[in-house]
Amino acid sequence: MENNNEEALFRGRSSRSCVRMGCRLYLSNFRRILKSSWIPALLFAVCNSVVGTIAVIQYPRLNLNAFVHPQQMPALFDDYLAVFTISALAFLIGGLMEVATYSCSFRLLDRHRETSTIPQPTSFFSFSRQWAWRSLKGFLSTALTAVVITAIVALFYYALLTFINKVGGKDLIPLSLTWIPTLLTLFGLLPPLLYMNTKYILDTNVKFWSSAVSSYMVGLRHCGQLIVVLLMAFVIVIIVSSILSFPAIVVATANFQANIGLLYGDPLGMPSYIIPLTAVVMAFAGFVEVMTRLVVFYTGYYAYGSIEVQEEEKKKFNKDIQDTL
Repeated sequence: MENNNEEALFRGRSSRSCVRMGCRLYLSNFRRILKSSWIPALLFAVCNSVVGTIAVIQYPRLNLNAFVHPQQMPALFDDYLAVFTISALAFLIGGLMEVATYSCSFRLLDRHRETSTIPQPTSFFSFSRQWAWRSLKGFLSTALTAVVITAIVALFYYALLTFINKVGGKDLIPLSLTWIPTLLTLFGLLPPLLYMNTKYILDTNVKFWSSAVSSYMVGLRHCGQLIVVLLMAFVIVIIVSSILSFPAIVVATANFQANIGLLYGDPLGMPSYIIPLTAVVMAFAGFVEVMTRLVVFYTGYYAYGSIEVQEEEKKKFNKDIQDTL
């Protein structure tokens, strides 16, 4: 890529421009991104294959046996425990590999921030424990912040609806509807976390918790831009993932229908190689999924740069105003 001003990070951009530049940066450097992150992405795909194969084959068959032969439940308990343990372990390792995949891209984005270019990897795979650890801390801290915000908002609306019902003397508003205002509020309160996470990972001088409030407030002031960026990025990810993961959807549906047929006495009707076929298809779907999700962070990267420029211009404007007074 040529080093030109259009691709520089710190420029004021619209939401549409952030998405366009993020997708352009991702697609034009896909080979370099793949070369730097294919190993953790492949390990994530293996974990996704384990979880997916268990979910569409082993778990339904266990449930079917338990439903048809309830007297065998004690004997099936060990099988359920084994399935749960393997799934939980694969889910945990897969999560770590997913973050490791993202950390490889954040390291490339850090170089792009300095030079406006994505560097060519010097080896077929290069891994930085420093970037992996910082990315892990960033994602875990951001997830914890999201949980806290969600809990506060849900408790607030639950208490509010309870108060309204008590004042009214009857159930004017069912408490089961608490999730509706909660989701609508979170729609505006969670997008700033994208800015918080990106700023923390890329700016090594920033400590997450000491700057959490100030970073969140900055993101909240630009909430509209972040919402649009996230919505557009999610639409792109969903469309691309749905198309490329279509074989996995077909195989999962076929397994589900076959197991439902067994419940009504029909033969299973699946080929003997269905388990390895399902494993391969689920692995491919997992690899596609984790690589496609990177689009969110590349678009968020440009949103972060745009917000930083706007905040700097705002500070400069306020300083100029004060100097003239």
